[in-house]
Amino acid sequence: MTEDITQRSEKGPVKWLGFFLNSLAAITLFALMLITCIDVIGRYVFNRPLTGSTELTEIAVGIVVFAAFPVISWRREHIVVDIFDGFFTPAMEFVRNIIINSIAAIALFFLGQRILLLGKRSLGYGEVTEYLAIPTGWMINFIGAMCWLSAFSLVTIGIYRAYIILQTSRNSLAPGSGPDFDSVKDSM
Repeated sequence: MTEDITQRSEKGPVKWLGFFLNSLAAITLFALMLITCIDVIGRYVFNRPLTGSTELTEIAVGIVVFAAFPVISWRREHIVVDIFDGFFTPAMEFVRNIIINSIAAIALFFLGQRILLLGKRSLGYGEVTEYLAIPTGWMINFIGAMCWLSAFSLVTIGIYRAYIILQTSRNSLAPGSGPDFDSVKDSM
């Protein structure tokens, strides 16, 4: 029996974290829509644009993208080009996915580490946005934390998939015959 990760199949803290991050992204996207509408109406009807709308838009886009990134990584909802999938056996796909997830997790970990250092430095210098004086360090730290959470989700998804394959092979095969990669291909 294989299980693909979907919003409905998540349980416990993963479900609530996904719900929180998706809600944060959705609320921010709605706020971005309001900011844009108010700015456009103010600019063209009243000849008075919303002060700081560019800054708010930049911050909102950062929140939307990076709040969704860990959830997308966990659920494996990335955009995928599968031109060469026909050339891979299920076992090769499994190994390829482990390698790709490992490389992406390592890159996101180090990227997140560097971004968090930049956020700390930004807060230390007291950097703020030009019109609204919003501290930029908090947004930078949010981006770094989401990179780390995405790296963690890529590592845990790899462990989870390996566990599912191990459980599938134990339940459906004779002892010593190895994992049945064909039965779990769709869950990768």
